Amino acid sequence: MWSYSGDPTDSDLDEIRFLVQDTDTADQLITDEEISYIIDKWVDVYGSNFMAAAMVAEAIAAKFTREVAYSADGVSVAVEQLQQKYDNLAMSLRDQYRQFDIGAGPVVEGILYSDTLDPGIKPTMFGIGMNDNVRAGKQEYGGRQDPYGPYDVGDGPDVPEVSP
Repeated sequence: MWSYSGDPTDSDLDEIRFLVQDTDTADQLITDEEISYIIDKWVDVYGSNFMAAAMVAEAIAAKFTREVAYSADGVSVAVEQLQQKYDNLAMSLRDQYRQFDIGAGPVVEGILYSDTLDPGIKPTMFGIGMNDNVRAGKQEYGGRQDPYGPYDVGDGPDVPEVSP
């Protein structure tokens, strides 16, 4: 079955037909059932009719791969050009999908040391010349202030607490 209302906002099927320009009743390229199959399979995954339309364009291009170019009486038909055009259309629709897909990504917090502080872990301290004299053993330079507030350093050197 084949249908097109002429209004791409009418349904997902009409929008996809519009995007791949399968709107001519005299030249039907793909059926409603085939588009519905692609909608069911891919719209939930990508959340966009542009990506589903790219899949439909690839399906139409695949139909043209079985056709062969032929020439008779000075007239030649090169169907592989149609296949290439629909492959290009599929790439263009994917690019349009990527343009619309520019949005907020996942929010990931609490991974970096500066995001959260674990009071059970003593922070590492570094200083200029810290390891210049290897015979002196482990050197601890600088204070141990938390930029977010006082920090209990446990067995480290006494450092005055600085409030933020």
